[in-house]
Amino acid sequence: MRARFAFLWLACLVALQVHATDFHAAGSTRTVAPNVTVDAWLAQLADGGEFDRIGLQRYGPAAGEVRAALFYLPGTNMNGSSAGPDEATNLFYFLAARGIAVYAHDYRTRAVPPDYDGSLGFMRGWTLDAFVNDANLALGFAAAEERQGLAFFAAGFSRGVSIGYGLLNVADMPFAGFIALDGGFKHYAPGEPFDRKAGMASLAESGRWASTLSRSRSWENRHQLMRRTYTNPDGPAMDGKSASMGAQLSDTLYRAWGPGVLANPRDGISDVTVLARLLDTYDWFYPTVQNVDGRSVASQRDDPATKIDDRWGKLDVPIIYFGAANFGTEALLTGIYSASYAGSKDVTIHVLENHGHLDVIVGKRSRAGVFEPTLRWIDARL
Repeated sequence: MRARFAFLWLACLVALQVHATDFHAAGSTRTVAPNVTVDAWLAQLADGGEFDRIGLQRYGPAAGEVRAALFYLPGTNMNGSSAGPDEATNLFYFLAARGIAVYAHDYRTRAVPPDYDGSLGFMRGWTLDAFVNDANLALGFAAAEERQGLAFFAAGFSRGVSIGYGLLNVADMPFAGFIALDGGFKHYAPGEPFDRKAGMASLAESGRWASTLSRSRSWENRHQLMRRTYTNPDGPAMDGKSASMGAQLSDTLYRAWGPGVLANPRDGISDVTVLARLLDTYDWFYPTVQNVDGRSVASQRDDPATKIDDRWGKLDVPIIYFGAANFGTEALLTGIYSASYAGSKDVTIHVLENHGHLDVIVGKRSRAGVFEPTLRWIDARL
């Protein structure tokens, strides 16, 4: 594995060096956890507008050898800071402290401030293809930062899994493995191909090129809900009826997508203060055009409108999948199908019982049920 990866890495080196010139440092190195430091970079995309910027955050060991690297793609509205506060709920910290450098990608959405009140029409061009291409650019920079021949893995959570599969199809360099955290790419039982043209026409007619985190709360109100919960969970609730702030948010999150689907703090699977910290890091806007893109790609083996699935069924990269049972049968089967039929002969499946979507990455059992198996899986492929 090492020799093959080193050869392929060298073959891609010229392209990676070109990509590396697009990024500049954003601040100095910070220590964020025991034996974990973080560095950050930003890049203004060529011919882009005011918000066409992407970023990277590298979580690495403060001391000791870097044994491998992982390129991480967050979920919808998430960014490279969206994780828990410690090793038990933060995959970046957990892996970095054990010699795996993690490059967490910041999508263009992080550049848009939550109080932006101008036209969001520019997000029409923030397609799934665009975000996959952004990720490929960021990957090139990340690979050029590390030593030649270092094994690179990729990972994604939620929608980041779809972007990750797209990246596997178009990447300028090989991956040593892919970690799919509660997401999929191709529907397990597609019917007729989704009508992309009609979907785009409907979206254009609505003029709603971006979704927001909440339609019922302003950014500030939502921020206060999260902040009060993680700073004083036993304090008085904002709704005037719940027993405490923690109880209010626990109930809200438990019911958000259906009982225990988004998160399951009610059954003790996750801690509401950890969930609140995670949710307080989110970007406010996300491009709705990707909903059309995603449905079109998922509904057919090879979507003729894009190149991000052209190698589907021929992806020979090892894949490990973690799925939340509470997320529903359709999501679970789609995630398992995507991992099983991507083309890999090395597929590992984990189903997490009674877990909601967010519980996969910041639950009380995330370290034992996700992080440690992931580390063992990585080590076995080095």
